[in-house]
Amino acid sequence: MSESIQDTLLRQEVSAGKKLFVELRTPEHAVYSGGATSVLLPGAKGAMGILPRHAPLLSSLDVGFVRIRDPLGKEWRFVCGLGFVEVQHNRVLVLVDFADDVNDIDVPRAQAALERAKQRLRSPSEEIDQARAEAALQRASMRLRYAALR
Repeated sequence: MSESIQDTLLRQEVSAGKKLFVELRTPEHAVYSGGATSVLLPGAKGAMGILPRHAPLLSSLDVGFVRIRDPLGKEWRFVCGLGFVEVQHNRVLVLVDFADDVNDIDVPRAQAALERAKQRLRSPSEEIDQARAEAALQRASMRLRYAALR
């Protein structure tokens, strides 16, 4: 398969340290894959920014907001779960347990998920997985919080 002119130019700019190549992945699929001029991530000890020529890094990520600014200046915003980031040679690999584009969040569905999770936590039983209910509550809360930023 031949590489497009845009892909070739991006590869050259990444190699020259002018741009980043970012891949945001969940266990199911790649959510974002492409060029970027900056990435903002929810590090386990606070927000972290990644720019071209960043030092090599391997770090854990907290649940939160990921912002990717592409080479054309468009800002991509995602609500993401726990995960890890690896930065090496202007390539940023972000692995998270879930990632939702802020513009694609279904608010009524997130509100229903929040209520279900609250109900499960209010009436615990042996059949309810407490950790899963807490994770669902956190996911729904994050989705609703960041959907308001659209």
